[in-house]
Amino acid sequence: MSRQWTAAFVAVVAALVGVAVAAQHPRSVTIISTAAPEGWNVPRLADGRPDLQGVWANDSATPLQRPEALADRTTLTDEEVAELGEHAAAVVGGADDALFGDQVFLRALGSLEGEPPPARYPFYSYGQQWMGHRWLDNRTSLIIDPPNGRLPPLAAGAEERRRQQQEARRTVPTDRPETVAEELDRLDPGVRCRGGSPMLSGRGYNSNYQIFQTPDYVAIQLEMHHETRLIPIGDAAPSRVGPPSVVGSSRGRWNGDTLVVETSNLLRGVHGSTPDVRMTERFSRVGPELLQYEFTLDDPSTWTQPWTARIFLRPAPGTGVIYEYACHEGNYAAELSLRSTRAAEARQQ
Repeated sequence: MSRQWTAAFVAVVAALVGVAVAAQHPRSVTIISTAAPEGWNVPRLADGRPDLQGVWANDSATPLQRPEALADRTTLTDEEVAELGEHAAAVVGGADDALFGDQVFLRALGSLEGEPPPARYPFYSYGQQWMGHRWLDNRTSLIIDPPNGRLPPLAAGAEERRRQQQEARRTVPTDRPETVAEELDRLDPGVRCRGGSPMLSGRGYNSNYQIFQTPDYVAIQLEMHHETRLIPIGDAAPSRVGPPSVVGSSRGRWNGDTLVVETSNLLRGVHGSTPDVRMTERFSRVGPELLQYEFTLDDPSTWTQPWTARIFLRPAPGTGVIYEYACHEGNYAAELSLRSTRAAEARQQ
């Protein structure tokens, strides 16, 4: 191949890569309506149950808790959310660092109120180009109960329990060298690809969930961290057979057109709870491209009352296929954490 052709080929490939990266880079925020169009009917399977199947994405930018600046306003007007969306698009478009969870909404709200942007966003490992395309609706919080859109107060002892857990992760033996196993155990489970949650809470990257349905079972494949929840349908309580797991043991039942799923036997808590939390989820189709997902967490050891959030999921963009989340392949986080610590210890010696 001549140098001229080689140069031309490289230029074309570079251009195509640039287009692909630009197409994947979420530089805008979509405003969506959660109202079902007139005349729309819930799609159903052959057994008459609602069809929940498909690959659904949770890239909502609505914050979990209502910002204090919005007081008791449950919704924004169409004009307000449109203006907020413009600021959100500007925030996302100018971000080099990844914006997870509530950050898009809160930064946009701060921009709308004239606050200067922070010098740097607080997440330093991922770029915004890896994040999903975010969307907004008129709501000011995902939490619908308590009515103030805020998490309930912590129960007595919950804050101290969290402090002790954090302290335990920082504590190393003083009478002997720490083993590699102990050191790895102190790392965040997500760093070791052992994180994950049964919930469809997403709002980051790889926030996709595929639902499969039969009359007797519903299966939910979680893209991250490559778990699949197998949910029997029936009236029995969730089984506690077998060891606890990150997705727990679930049992589903139909309440009209809503699938209600109760989960227990969790290895770890969710949203800061203990593993004994009672988790109830509700799935229902509310529009041609909307799956309503509600969850209630009841853990008296953590919060003074149960709380409920409502999230709208949309069809995942692209091919509609969840690809393997090969977290361990090329994951150098744990290795480099250990190597950097060894280097620091060597310098001290």
